[in-house]
Amino acid sequence: MIPRIAYLAIFLSGFASLGYELCWIRKGSLLIGATPQALSIVVAVFFGGMAVGAYLSGLFSKQTGHPLLWYGIIECAIAVMAAVTPALFRLAGDVSAFAYQWAGASQPLQLFTRSMLVAALIFPTCVLIGGTLPLLCQFFINNRRADIRFAAGKLYAVNTAGAFLGCMLCGLWLIPTFGIDTSIWFNALSSLIAGAAVILLSGTISPAAVDASPSVPKLGQSPNTRTKSGPRAFIMYGLFFWSGFAALGYEILWVRFLSLIIYNTVYTCIFALGAILLGIAFGGWLVCLLKNRPGLDAFLFAAANIFIGFSILLILLQPVTAWDWIRESRSLSMQSVLCLVIILIPSMASGISFPLAYRMVAANAINSGRDFGFLTAVNTLGGIAGSLLAGFYLLPAMGMHLTLSVLTLISLAIGLSTIFFFADEISWFRRRMIAYGVIATLLGIVLTSGARLPADFLAGKREMIEFAEGISSFIAVVNRDGIMTLEIDRMWQGQNQKGHQILAAHIPMILHQDPKKVLVIGMGTGQTASRFLMYDIKQLDCVDIEKTLPGILQRHFDAAWLNDPRTQVITDDGRNFTSYASTLYDIISIEVGQSFRPQVASFYTVEFYRDVKKRLTKDGLACQFVPVGFFQEGEFRSIVRSFLEVFPQSTLWFNKYAECILVGNSTCQPKLDPKKLALLQSNAGIRADLDYSFEGRPWLLMNKQEVFAANYLMGPQKLAKLAADAAPYRDDKPILEYQTARNAYNRTRFHTLIEKNLESPDTIFAQKIRIASEARIIRIREENVHESLKEWK
Repeated sequence: MIPRIAYLAIFLSGFASLGYELCWIRKGSLLIGATPQALSIVVAVFFGGMAVGAYLSGLFSKQTGHPLLWYGIIECAIAVMAAVTPALFRLAGDVSAFAYQWAGASQPLQLFTRSMLVAALIFPTCVLIGGTLPLLCQFFINNRRADIRFAAGKLYAVNTAGAFLGCMLCGLWLIPTFGIDTSIWFNALSSLIAGAAVILLSGTISPAAVDASPSVPKLGQSPNTRTKSGPRAFIMYGLFFWSGFAALGYEILWVRFLSLIIYNTVYTCIFALGAILLGIAFGGWLVCLLKNRPGLDAFLFAAANIFIGFSILLILLQPVTAWDWIRESRSLSMQSVLCLVIILIPSMASGISFPLAYRMVAANAINSGRDFGFLTAVNTLGGIAGSLLAGFYLLPAMGMHLTLSVLTLISLAIGLSTIFFFADEISWFRRRMIAYGVIATLLGIVLTSGARLPADFLAGKREMIEFAEGISSFIAVVNRDGIMTLEIDRMWQGQNQKGHQILAAHIPMILHQDPKKVLVIGMGTGQTASRFLMYDIKQLDCVDIEKTLPGILQRHFDAAWLNDPRTQVITDDGRNFTSYASTLYDIISIEVGQSFRPQVASFYTVEFYRDVKKRLTKDGLACQFVPVGFFQEGEFRSIVRSFLEVFPQSTLWFNKYAECILVGNSTCQPKLDPKKLALLQSNAGIRADLDYSFEGRPWLLMNKQEVFAANYLMGPQKLAKLAADAAPYRDDKPILEYQTARNAYNRTRFHTLIEKNLESPDTIFAQKIRIASEARIIRIREENVHESLKEWK
């Protein structure tokens, strides 16, 4: 009965811990930005706290006769401290705003100060989370509940299985259904139940007098050997540090690789993490089935790491055609299968490593908790180093292919070092033969593989012009049917020919009476941002998360606007900038689409629009690009409702096919002015730029006042009616990125919806449109446009 309850407690502990991590990553990204560096720092703080906790708990476990009682107390403390973190994150917003102003223009200093704030919020709880496993390990050994060499494997497997369930349940159901705060409280309840049950259980157990006499052989020793092997233990800890380094580096590499095959969505990250945890749990359980043979432990540890290196290298160097069976699939079941195919087997080998390493360093019963804690701390610190170095340096500076090579060499080096230092039962001749075989196999794979990561996947069947492995995504310039096209993670962002994106600048500039300062979030190819400079403005700030993008634009697109003295490019997360910057703008244009990409849906929430409002002047306009082809009807209504919550005086404008633009103000409806409309003809630059038609019809050129006005679709009253029954999107419940990840793009989905809600013919700017279902485009009848304009005049 006692072991079952203890195992259930450690299962719930793993469940809650992974839930906390997922929720805190989301909370942290809203506080310090959604840049990969910021996310890596949140993960580093989480695991760093666990490493400290494991180390301290390992020291404490050998000094207490009540490890089970202390485990229960710590779990209850975790529950209480985790439950208050939602309130603490809300309070931290004001402090973060002050830190942003204090840091000024220094991006590294801003990142550091806000990271320290997040660390202060979650680090203490993470320390307690890291202290749970060593205490339970010591309890099982003290009370003869398990052999010293097998207790770690069982606890490790059960805890990781709980983490897998927490990842799936929290990531796929709790967060999108009930919200982030509720998910944290649910996980806190799990911790509280586990802690309370163990505390009650500990009252039935008398303190155990730890007997340190039964010892077990150390690293590679035979059972009769009693000599100390301190240097060898030190080497083993060093190898396990690098094992953790490689494991977290591979995790980052896997997620980036998956985005080359399928679209990178919230499900990609959850399925990848779930496959890793599932493989580790299986691997830990398999070790429990192995016989107690020290020499075999060392050989298996070496073999596991060598297998990890070769298996991941072979999988990632497969040609593009090997993935045709799933490439571009939007099926969630197929995506989960892909993650299992790529990740599960190598993760099982990784799961084998920890219990084997523990069995190799475990000295005797009295030190079992200490050894477990030390080994966990060392492995976790290696993981932190791997995560930060891979995210900050290896991938951005060296690229995906070289990063894969470095991690492979580390895994192979761990395996060969283990064989030479600890596999005493293998002769030196065989050890050398194994080393020669590993080197020969590595050379064979490298020399025979013609795959180029990531170039082959980014190019597809098109001509690759240039690509860059950016901070958070892959940026590529490809030649598509003679048109230079910019893609981010293989998704269209713009081209070198004039397109409909220009209207996202012209519409708000014509609507505003006298704009001087403009903020654009999302650079693309610059077709929107550059058009603001055609007007008499004093400042154009363009915020984008990818620092390599401006250079690519200058080499392959019309990027003269970047050299305009009024232009300032800011490398930052758009949400972070609008939350904490102090400049007020007359127009803020949000050019962020494809809401199924991780964190992009946060640009459609009420909280974001409130931050936008704070950055606007009294008569300032918020301009939201809405790619309605990605949304179902209910999702579109909710986006409109979210925008109207902050900007009730809003209008909706047509922007070709299944794209619209919301333009709004909090107090006054944006209206066309005859003087501003006259710029369409009086300003030569604007007239030439708008000498453009959606459908190539010269009588429907956008520089004609009547045609430009006809892009107006509906005003505040119609929009309010359209979104009346919809629920607004909020940061706490990021359901939009889950919904759009399941949608197939459909550019005609909303034509009927828009047509039904057009302003009636007797209102200002009334127009009649006809839906041509055969061509699936909206056609504007010029004669009706003329009637509307005459009525307005």
